[in-house]
Amino acid sequence: MPMDARKSPRTKTSLTVTIASETADIEQIRTIKDLSESGFYVDSLTKSKIDEGYLVYIKKPGQKEGLRLPARVIRVDHQGCGLTFDRLAPNESQFLCDLIHPKWDGKDLLTGIVMHGVLEDTTEFAACMRLTSLLSSRYRTIYQAR
Repeated sequence: MPMDARKSPRTKTSLTVTIASETADIEQIRTIKDLSESGFYVDSLTKSKIDEGYLVYIKKPGQKEGLRLPARVIRVDHQGCGLTFDRLAPNESQFLCDLIHPKWDGKDLLTGIVMHGVLEDTTEFAACMRLTSLLSSRYRTIYQAR
């Protein structure tokens, strides 16, 4: 998909979701590779087709309940599928916004790492260190300015 076709910037992630076809009784657990307020990219969905509808169950890490969000396939390639969220209610849009842009006040570095780390692919030590470094730089910038 051309960059200019995107409605909002993507955030790299490794968030696990459950995706259910609207037309078939098929549920799949997949990992979202990137996420935005308008859509996401997911590793291969079995036999996906353009314009096929899905319900995507997303929950914020650490929470018991999540939301089922309607989405449809807009791109299919050999690695996966691009989906766009479809007909989101205001509370569903806010849920995505809060998930993608956690509200960190910058006061406690560990809190920032936990809040932002849930979206990052931190399965490797280098990725954990990169996240810590980015947030640490922001932390110092905020508190040195005061």
